[in-house]
Amino acid sequence: MNSRTLCVFFLAATLGLTSANAAITFTVSFTAQAQSDLSPAEQALFTDAIQFWDDIIDGHRDGINRAWNLSVDTFSTAASGGSITLGSAGPGSVAFSQPVAGLALDVTWNSNRFIYSTSGSSNFNVHPDAGALQAATIRHEIGHALGIGTLWEDNGLYTDGVVNPNREGSGSPGQFNGPAALAAFQAEFDPGASFVPVELNGSGGTAHGHWNEADSALFGDAGSAIIAISGPGTGLSMDDELMTGSLSSPNWISNTTIASLYDLGFTLHTIPEPGTIAFLGLALLLPIRRRR
Repeated sequence: MNSRTLCVFFLAATLGLTSANAAITFTVSFTAQAQSDLSPAEQALFTDAIQFWDDIIDGHRDGINRAWNLSVDTFSTAASGGSITLGSAGPGSVAFSQPVAGLALDVTWNSNRFIYSTSGSSNFNVHPDAGALQAATIRHEIGHALGIGTLWEDNGLYTDGVVNPNREGSGSPGQFNGPAALAAFQAEFDPGASFVPVELNGSGGTAHGHWNEADSALFGDAGSAIIAISGPGTGLSMDDELMTGSLSSPNWISNTTIASLYDLGFTLHTIPEPGTIAFLGLALLLPIRRRR
């Protein structure tokens, strides 16, 4: 761990899950354009962001050692209509895991395999309208490159209601059904939840790929803020969580987000407890910015 402020707590999720002994190596590379556009200090933000996720992810559940590289490119686009895209990212390549004994996801195709992100492709806006490059923006986009919001359907964890030629998850649009993330959400936000609410509004880059900031998808009401009731984020709003569709302060990462990585087939740095998974929660204060 580096000198970032860390808040550690243990979420006893009695899921009966075990982790294979595998390793993952994280690296970052820059296109010639990005090297020209980004100062050494800005490039260092990407190294720190990679380390942020490396501190959370330990390896892969299928026991295969893999390397994961983030490729960074830049673009310059002015604000339009009162909003601006700060960056975008997704898996640059994917791989199918080896069969995992005992895995029983509720999917209709190859339920004994994960579809992993094996590299990330990212693009960040360097136009003056975008303001200074923020660590949270980079961390958010790396989350998408790892598969958060981008490989949910391929792993049978979510459906946007449109037929997916690869995999189709159970439930309805707006309902993420990963068992580890749901257990974390129940402990962290709502003990009675039957799914993790997913954003249905916004542009194509926002809907179906981020946690919902309000409880309208959960309770069908006007949509009051979802507030953490336990853990290091106690009292903080989901509106400020790292993997929602907009970036605000104080920015923090929930155990729900961390646990969702297990649902995507990653193993996590844990402190072993019999029959439990212990997730690391990280809190971080950052200036207010907006993202897609």
